[in-house]
Amino acid sequence: MEMNNTFQRKLGSSFVWAALLPALSTGLMGAAVYAQADQIAGLPQDAVARATEAKSQTLSIEDARQLLDKTSAKAADLEYRPPLWDWTALAVQDNGRQRQTAQATPATAPTAQAPGTSDEPDEQGDVLDEVSVTATRRATRARDTPSVVYAVKKEDFQAVRATTATDALTLIPGFTTLPSLGGVRGAGGIFLRGFDDQRFQVLRDGLSIQRSSNNRSDLSSFVVDDLERIEVVTGGATLRYGSGAVGGVINLITETPKGPPKLTLQYLVGNYGNSRYLAKYGGGDDTFSYNLVYSGVAAFNDYPFSVTLPNQAQFYGPTTNPNSIDPFLGPGFNSSGLPGADPDNSGDLDLYGFMKPEVGPPLTVSGVNNSSINASDTYTGKITFKPDPDNKLTLRVGQLNSQFRFASSGNAYGTLCTGSNGLGTPGANGTLLGERYLPLNPDGTEAPCPQQRYFVNTPSNFYSSPYFRYSNSLSGVTVAPGQAYQVEPVITEGFFYQTNNQSQTEAALQWDLNLSPTTTLNSYVQYFQFLGNAYNLSPVFNFNTNIDPILFGLTTPGQATVNPPAQPYFEGRKFEAQTAINTQISPGQNLQFGVNYNEDRSYQQKQGGRRFFDQTISRTSIFLIDDISFSEELKLNVGFRYTYSTQFGSVGTPGAGLRYTPSNFISLRTNWNYIFNAPSISDLNVSGGIFVANPNLKPESGVAFDAGVDVTPLPNVSLQATYFNIYLDGVFGNAILPNPNFLVPGDPTSNFAFIQQRVNRDTQISTGFELLARWQVTPELTFQANYTNSDSRLVGRTDSIDTTLFIYQLQNAGIPFNNAGARLTYANKGWLAALVFRYQDGFTLDYTTFTPSWATLDINVEVPLTPFFTVLGSVRNVTNTTYENPVLVPAIGTNFLMGGRFEIGG
Repeated sequence: MEMNNTFQRKLGSSFVWAALLPALSTGLMGAAVYAQADQIAGLPQDAVARATEAKSQTLSIEDARQLLDKTSAKAADLEYRPPLWDWTALAVQDNGRQRQTAQATPATAPTAQAPGTSDEPDEQGDVLDEVSVTATRRATRARDTPSVVYAVKKEDFQAVRATTATDALTLIPGFTTLPSLGGVRGAGGIFLRGFDDQRFQVLRDGLSIQRSSNNRSDLSSFVVDDLERIEVVTGGATLRYGSGAVGGVINLITETPKGPPKLTLQYLVGNYGNSRYLAKYGGGDDTFSYNLVYSGVAAFNDYPFSVTLPNQAQFYGPTTNPNSIDPFLGPGFNSSGLPGADPDNSGDLDLYGFMKPEVGPPLTVSGVNNSSINASDTYTGKITFKPDPDNKLTLRVGQLNSQFRFASSGNAYGTLCTGSNGLGTPGANGTLLGERYLPLNPDGTEAPCPQQRYFVNTPSNFYSSPYFRYSNSLSGVTVAPGQAYQVEPVITEGFFYQTNNQSQTEAALQWDLNLSPTTTLNSYVQYFQFLGNAYNLSPVFNFNTNIDPILFGLTTPGQATVNPPAQPYFEGRKFEAQTAINTQISPGQNLQFGVNYNEDRSYQQKQGGRRFFDQTISRTSIFLIDDISFSEELKLNVGFRYTYSTQFGSVGTPGAGLRYTPSNFISLRTNWNYIFNAPSISDLNVSGGIFVANPNLKPESGVAFDAGVDVTPLPNVSLQATYFNIYLDGVFGNAILPNPNFLVPGDPTSNFAFIQQRVNRDTQISTGFELLARWQVTPELTFQANYTNSDSRLVGRTDSIDTTLFIYQLQNAGIPFNNAGARLTYANKGWLAALVFRYQDGFTLDYTTFTPSWATLDINVEVPLTPFFTVLGSVRNVTNTTYENPVLVPAIGTNFLMGGRFEIGG
């Protein structure tokens, strides 16, 4: 039989018919096909190959002729081709779709696999067959895990013209981020299921890259040029990844090139001083592979903007009673330095500079964003070595150097009402005592602030708020207190043009070992270092109004000496090691047991470099997770993680998940998991010049629950819908306290009337609904849409001007209630065209005020001119929409990028 097959494969096309007909008619080939003519006519072109696997032993000449009509009359038709379906299994109808039914297959034996990488194909069928590595720390099909996994692949990076990881994740449900502004951002405002980046984990190849000092991740700084894909897991993540995975985990999975060496060079340039550089070289095979990448980004972001303030704060003007003016300290201060008191005991209260109860009209502010300069250089290298089938070593190193203007660049206006979180003097007028800042009635009593008050950011406002002590410009133009916008330009920053240099260094070694056909050992060690230093561009800050020079230590009218940065230098180091054994203890059961050790160290300079601290926290975790496959339809996982910390003691986090897949059409899933988030070193030991330490902070803790359904009515159509509910008790927040060193000469915080402290608040509850739809219209045309409804707010306290900052019961100001997006992509033979649509509700400002909703449209194209060179282009915000993202930060209008990519080899 084997000799006949060998002989037939060697025949030329002229002998195919003569060789095939006798074989089919006599059954010598062992042909087994359905003998009915109507069934034979419906077979695809590889029916000949399938016939070799069939059961019947005879075939009529007529049936054979119909079968031959489906061939190409080439010798290749005789070659064996693996069947698309197992024809020995019974094919049944399932809601109009055929699916395979057979005995439940045993769980696949574990294979050596790095925690954050996969050698499995990205897709093997519909959405339930997609393979991920993040949900279970090994390559697993979606149908085999209860967690929902959203994957963003390399082709998605290209379609949205992503520069950073936040760009690539803009169309992921549950994820809220800033627009790129045509460049990169140095601001916060990144959320996953209603929680910021201190409460979701960012991983690279399964290893945490959170900063050791403040538990943040700098996700907006990580470029995608060395990534193969990004996976987002939003359910049950704390069980497998520990503290900080409240909202979930985002895993940046690096590329492992295969094939001949390939060189890629890319350059893009755009308006507002934006540019991109890329050089990549890599290749390899199953034994050895390498990838070297350099990526550079520069963005001046000096774009014009126009934004409307919802209202203006109104202020009391100078008093006409000369007895209420202290001759030394200036208007509104007595000899003790307390604002608003009665300096001569005459009973006359000076309210000059305090807010009135009335709110002024809206105000449109225009200017140029002059403080969003950002630049970064990223160097990464990855080597994978597999000396034998049972061992795999992966070495990865990375260096990120960046520079940006400090804090939330782009703020064109600010807010005034502040509270004391109930920590002020009971029953006292906290505004007059400097414990908070609220509007005052004409008699000096505090008025409520249900509607936040707004003021324009100008040099004078930053030097004199919250007590506005000027009435005219240096040129003599009279202005009301707090209205410096009439005589000074708006500025879009608040730290006197402070600049920050940062660097991040990563080094990780992963070892994956096959101990037996059913058991693997996965281990890694990682070192992560974060360095930063801040400095002022100029020691002198210019303004234009008649602020009292004595009060603020000014040497020359119109100029002030800038205080040095509160934190001129900081250094964080993280060392992590883990080993985990994965073993298949029965055909349908996989057990994972692991030990993790994490040490965070932070060295920081404080108060202008005159105070230092060096602190270390270590955590040791043991976890045991059981993944059980009762059948192809029913999957369960249960587990427990025990963590001991030198900072807060021990905590246990159990979790469980269930998936039920009655058919290929529908799959139901749910996850429940206890969650916790440990305070950072900075939270415990002072994170800035105006912060005081709180070593008694306790971990945030709560429960995360989600339930969802995956629907695949057709192989090319999928729908994932999820409801989530997360509550977190003891949420960290800032308490506002009066500064005892306010106006004390030489104290670095003397210009701040208030100081802050991190405290455990009550509860944050985040609930919502996520939807992701995908439709492969044709092999070249793809449509994807996402929608998220989020409700994330603090609860537990009664709203009162005496006890709160007026944020309880309010939606988090950085999270829209509704967030949607869509992408239509055409890709064929190197050509690419994509339309990217985004919509967001406005942000909550207070109980009655919201920023406007907005929608944008981007166009991205790639045009191959030669086999080696492709032209790239993008136009973002085509409609020139004006909006804010995050709140208070005006976003960029229409902007473009254009350039090219050169590729050779591969």
